[in-house]
Amino acid sequence: MAYLVTGATGFIGRFLIPELLKRDGDIHVLVRPGVRSADRYTCCAREWMGGDRVRPVHGDLGAPELGIDRNWLAEHRGSIDHVFHLGSSYDLTERGGGTRNVIDAAHELKAELLHHVSTVDVAGGFEGLFTEDMFEVGQILTSPMQRAKFEAEKIVRASGMGWRIYRPSIVIGHSRTGEIDRIDGPYYFFRLMRMAAQLPRILPVLVPKLGETNMVPVDFVARALDHIAHHPDSNATTYHLADPRRQSAAEALNLFADEAGAPHLVEVMPKRTLEMMLRVPGTRWLLPRVGVPQDVLEHSEFSCWFDCRHATAALTGADIRVPPLAAYAPLIWKYWIENWV
Repeated sequence: MAYLVTGATGFIGRFLIPELLKRDGDIHVLVRPGVRSADRYTCCAREWMGGDRVRPVHGDLGAPELGIDRNWLAEHRGSIDHVFHLGSSYDLTERGGGTRNVIDAAHELKAELLHHVSTVDVAGGFEGLFTEDMFEVGQILTSPMQRAKFEAEKIVRASGMGWRIYRPSIVIGHSRTGEIDRIDGPYYFFRLMRMAAQLPRILPVLVPKLGETNMVPVDFVARALDHIAHHPDSNATTYHLADPRRQSAAEALNLFADEAGAPHLVEVMPKRTLEMMLRVPGTRWLLPRVGVPQDVLEHSEFSCWFDCRHATAALTGADIRVPPLAAYAPLIWKYWIENWV
């Protein structure tokens, strides 16, 4: 067994590599040229403690066949069982270009299986139940990220090789430590909650209806990805790595409001009220001033919900489940307070 992994030093990748190390075989990690990428890899390799089983491969998502040395490709042709594509930076700028380069390299290596990490955001503005079997169903894709992820999935599906697609929902910190390596999604609201903690808790914060959200801890995603990737007879299948429990964005954020000692959010207005408010001169200036990017709401809530039947079936018999957000929200808040404030 041998692996080639892109994006290994990213948030999910950092926790996936230790799972792969529990199995036999070498793990080849794509590392971009440059001191910064090399230093990040060295730091991660020290954490992984995989010794010479984890090996850097110099290349770039933006280059044909990942820019990997032709001699290396020839030497490893036929020996790579799994290619994990977690890197996405070039996909976001070139609409799936990085994924196309990964596929070309996988073909050159004669790899057996491509594991592509996408996102539930490919559902775009779809309303209702979005299943794992759905892909191109006329959904409106409003952001560059959604369009890039959608295009990347389309490229994988037409690749002509064995593939599995994984769609995590909003990935937050580790469920046992709270660890994160970036601020994203719901974390942008944490600073606002700290400010709201100065208000009397008896006074609710009135907000428009925010819709549903879906959050999963990074350790669940890494363990589920590893387990399903090695599950037999599941090719050409998509898996939602999401919480099967439905939850409104207000309910989720109120768990963190409790940790902040802030008043609860109470939804009282239709969402179009928020959209009208954001058109008022000066209002769009306010959100970034309190640490909330203008487009963060698009990536913190959904107009649909997600089934996880394929993922649940593949995880049957394993001790891999999404813990309730309430069970680890205190750890998420604690890690943020201690490391990011």
